Amino acid sequence: MPSVGSMLELIGDLGSSMVTVHQDRCVLVRNRNADCLRCAQACTSGCISYDGTRLEVSPERCIGCGTCATVCPTCALEAHHPNDAALLARCRQAAEESQGVVCVACAELLERAQGLFDEDKLVRVECLGRVDESLLSTLAAEGIREVVLAHGSCETCNHATGYDVCKRVCATQRALLDAWHSPMKLRLTRKLPTVVQSSGRAYDMSKRSSLKLCGAEGMRMGAAIADLAVRDALQDGREPGTGDAAPRYVKVMDDGTLPHFLPDRRERLLDALAAIGDPEDVMIDTRLWGHVIIDTDICTSCRMCATFCPTGALSKFQDENGSFGVEHYPGDCVKCRTCEVICPAGALSISEEVFAVDMLAGVTDRYKMKPVGVKRGDAHTIWHVAQTMMKTDQVYER
Repeated sequence: MPSVGSMLELIGDLGSSMVTVHQDRCVLVRNRNADCLRCAQACTSGCISYDGTRLEVSPERCIGCGTCATVCPTCALEAHHPNDAALLARCRQAAEESQGVVCVACAELLERAQGLFDEDKLVRVECLGRVDESLLSTLAAEGIREVVLAHGSCETCNHATGYDVCKRVCATQRALLDAWHSPMKLRLTRKLPTVVQSSGRAYDMSKRSSLKLCGAEGMRMGAAIADLAVRDALQDGREPGTGDAAPRYVKVMDDGTLPHFLPDRRERLLDALAAIGDPEDVMIDTRLWGHVIIDTDICTSCRMCATFCPTGALSKFQDENGSFGVEHYPGDCVKCRTCEVICPAGALSISEEVFAVDMLAGVTDRYKMKPVGVKRGDAHTIWHVAQTMMKTDQVYER
């Protein structure tokens, strides 16, 4: 694994007009012992790669597919080709043209199908790995009757990992649609649906690539994105086009934890599910949420799990009667698995299944922990006491 400093430099190199990098959200930056490399595993172009010993970044290879942003649990990578708002707007436009059907198709398929479809009736993306559950659930909440994800020859495509990500997203979304009793249909298919056929009109080359946009409209959109990138760069104290701000360590908050951030995508997803209605009281197994289980018999009460939790799904508590421990809210869990990996005692595990009703109800699990004993006569007693006080606020002599 790279050091924190080298990881800051590597992830900073990813910043471009297609991807915004939020260094302080990356779990590897927050804790060097974390093992999340999902962006490298899912990258469709070789922009991010990991050979088992070395992590490398080649920003010139980025095609702006957005697959890395889909798999990043904390949204440390944010796609801008297009951004989430523009993609949702384009889906709404396509639905109006196609009687409530949204077809999202990859560029490879559309290149082979030139002249056979109406560009106004579908949404073009570089790769279907760009599609995530917050988009699909929002469409379901808005009454879209069907979403068709059309792909090309993924077996021979250079960006096949994006198709694998899309399949995982579809599996999660179908579980959500079933649990929330949504009537929206979701299809992953090799063929464009008949509803997007060109209706006998001549294919207009000037309308190619709905998302890239052409002509004056495309120039205005491109300029607006560039202006936003420059503005954000200046606010962060960095030169435009140089990635994220200069390497810096995240400041610890008053409660001894690192700052928390619930990704916007996760908030939009939860809002969309709330708008759909109440779910069935069932367990769901998805790529998005995990249920933290702590064995308090072997737990050392260090509460490092809460210290490094990126979203605050794990939080510290201390009652007036002196009891203390951590609480877990599955609704805010992004299943980054940082807590599971860094637990020094191996006392923490993550269940793949969560109760659907817990996602919106604010239900938490509370794990009360044992006071930490301090062994006298040890050469490192003072150091251990200081560490213990910072972690638990509970020190007892034994």
